[in-house]
Amino acid sequence: MQILKLSAIILAAGGSRRMGDPNKLLLQLDGKPMIYSVCKTVMEAKINQLILVTGHDRFAIEDAVPKGIDNIMFNKDWKRGMMSSISVGLSALDIDVDGTMIILGDMPLIRTNTINLLFNEFKKNKCDKIIFPLYIEEQANPVIFPKKYFSEILDFKGDVGCKKIIKKYHKDTIGISLNSDEVVVDCDTMDDYFLIEKKLQNNVQT
Repeated sequence: MQILKLSAIILAAGGSRRMGDPNKLLLQLDGKPMIYSVCKTVMEAKINQLILVTGHDRFAIEDAVPKGIDNIMFNKDWKRGMMSSISVGLSALDIDVDGTMIILGDMPLIRTNTINLLFNEFKKNKCDKIIFPLYIEEQANPVIFPKKYFSEILDFKGDVGCKKIIKKYHKDTIGISLNSDEVVVDCDTMDDYFLIEKKLQNNVQT
């Protein structure tokens, strides 16, 4: 029986341009920095390798995350956008991984059960399909990419590489419908932060 090797890349390099100071990933949620909560959630999932990509506020982010992350990679070109961080993350993966999940560091409502649900679908489809959640029939995050797409993602220029892959290979995608908005709520503004804080306090996701 083949032993599958699953990985995840958490993107934590951005400059929080829309938020300004402080860095949104360092904002406190339940007494911990937001990026700590995201990392902890992913670490509790059934994965074999976790990569964290830093950039802006590199050392503060590194100090804020839990111990036990397999690799923390610094993206010196973080100002060039998300694709530069994805490339750094992909380049750090073990050569024998079957696929990786791209996770945004500012989505703290994502639950371990949701991550495992997506990976179970990935495994069910022999690690050959692009898997993502659907919320109100719209594609959401995080997204799992099979290994066969890594080199093509790395070849894309600009900051829309993953979207191009999903569009180009739409027949090889599977969307999993979810009733929870955890897969669409991210933190770009202080209003977003207050909403997330309220949802966590009430333990409610709509």
